[in-house]
Amino acid sequence: MKKSVYRYGLLATTALLFTVTGCTQKNIMPSWHLTPGAQHGSVDANDLVFPDAKKAWQKGGTIVSHDDVARIRVGTTKDEIYKLIGTPHFSEGFNAREWDYILKFHGANNSVETCQYKIIFDNSYEGRMRDDEFFATEFYWHPASCDKHAHPEH
Repeated sequence: MKKSVYRYGLLATTALLFTVTGCTQKNIMPSWHLTPGAQHGSVDANDLVFPDAKKAWQKGGTIVSHDDVARIRVGTTKDEIYKLIGTPHFSEGFNAREWDYILKFHGANNSVETCQYKIIFDNSYEGRMRDDEFFATEFYWHPASCDKHAHPEH
């Protein structure tokens, strides 16, 4: 009987410890692809880090429309971006200051161009309890020539 009570007490204490530890850490996310400065809402273009496309959970990326990408501008929220082009394709969480995508665009002659797209978010977010939002501040493409997809010709 004592072993059973001890075991359940130890289990409850461990669960409580993990819960408290998880709640006190801010912006938990993998750091294998963090661009220096992203946690502050602005990066130096020379320091950009694009994750290895092979590590994306969304293998091969997503086909998106030029118009949806063009709607993403400075001040666009994460919720709005999610509705336009979906969730990021790597292990970024909602509290991440950068989201990375592998986007595919249809071109002439049924060609498909694959691009990596990085969005950097501001650092003013303080949590859902305050009804704060993340706002997009910067956008980067790899290769840089893919920027043309954010500015479709009309």
